[in-house]
Amino acid sequence: MNNCQSCGFQRKDSEKKCPQCGSFYLTIAELIAEEVAYEEKNSFLGQCKRILFSNNIKDELLVKLGQFNADLTKKGMFTIFLMIAFIFALLLSVL
Repeated sequence: MNNCQSCGFQRKDSEKKCPQCGSFYLTIAELIAEEVAYEEKNSFLGQCKRILFSNNIKDELLVKLGQFNADLTKKGMFTIFLMIAFIFALLLSVL
C-alpha cells in the first residue's frame, strides 16, 4: 500500500495523511474490519446468518435460492440431481 487510495500519490510509510489530496490513509484495524465485513457478506456462513436474522426468513431464503438457481449451469443441475437420486436410492436400500 504505497499509493493513496484517493489520488494515487506515492506515499511514505510514516505518513498518515496524503499531502496531495489531504485524505487519511487507512489503518491496519480499518483494513481488517473491511476484510471481516467483506468475508461476512460473501461467505456461506454470512449468508446463512443474514437469512436466519432477517424479519422474513421464508422470503429471504427464496431470494437466495433464486439467485443460486440463476447462477447454476445445466451441468451443475445434473450433478445436484444425481446426488439427490443417489441419496434417495441409499435411503430406499436401508429401509
